[in-house]
Amino acid sequence: MTLKIEFAIMGSALFGAGAFYAVKGNPVAEAAPVAVSHFTQADYNAFDRNFQMDGQTCAVGFRDHRICFGASPYEAELQDGDILPAYMPALSAEFRVIVETDLKADGLQTVRFGRSLALIDPETRQVRDVLRLDAPNFRLAREPDPTRKS
Repeated sequence: MTLKIEFAIMGSALFGAGAFYAVKGNPVAEAAPVAVSHFTQADYNAFDRNFQMDGQTCAVGFRDHRICFGASPYEAELQDGDILPAYMPALSAEFRVIVETDLKADGLQTVRFGRSLALIDPETRQVRDVLRLDAPNFRLAREPDPTRKS
């Protein structure tokens, strides 16, 4: 009699374990972020445009974090393929900018000059990509600055 009870308990346990694994589902591997070597539409969309802050209109920034980007005299000089001159600082963009934009490829540094972002190679200081955040759309944000001095 005790053997039947032990088999019943073991059978119930196995049935319960089988039911658990059947319902549990297969774990899906989390998609690893893919590093990119250029700015994306998502990068452009991460910023707020034409919002009110302290009674003034901010052209571009982060409304929720109360950050407004001002213009920089260096912006007009940024162009893909150019080498940053020694007088232009190549300091990384603010933490909030890095967090809000897509992951960039190793060996590239995101730098902000006023209302523009640039991807540069920190070793050579070559500009790999430029995104003009105050442009009205992503297509225009990727084009050269019309005020650039040739």
